[in-house]
Amino acid sequence: MKLTSKIFVTLFGIGLFPFAPGTLASIATVIIWYFYIKIFPFFSFIILIIILTILAYLLTRIYIRDIKDKDPKEIVIDEAIGQSMPLMFLNVNSDLYIIMVAFVTFRFFDIFKVYPINLSENLPGAIGIIADDIVAGIYSIIVLMIFKLLIF
Repeated sequence: MKLTSKIFVTLFGIGLFPFAPGTLASIATVIIWYFYIKIFPFFSFIILIIILTILAYLLTRIYIRDIKDKDPKEIVIDEAIGQSMPLMFLNVNSDLYIIMVAFVTFRFFDIFKVYPINLSENLPGAIGIIADDIVAGIYSIIVLMIFKLLIF
């Protein structure tokens, strides 16, 4: 089960890259999202993210059980979940610049951990690892909606 959790929480090894694994996981998420919504109904993406979040929590708990680091850098499934949140508000016909806004704003909030993202990161265990990315995703949604209102 430990190997399964490692494969999942590192997003099939993306988290093991030595440079910017979180950004790489976000890029991979945008690419997967784009092709996913071309093939499957949009609503199924939301269900998929809910299922992934539950699995991420359970498998992150297993993965960090024997690790001293409270937020290991190789865990990037949380970035995939957080990046997916603003993508839920886009569709396959969204312009590239809107997709870039969703990507850049999520990465900004995930990296700089503005309040209260910094507080959610301090929650214990798997909840803390995942919660900060969910809050960063929510902030990204807010900025994305404001951007869309101003542009359209």
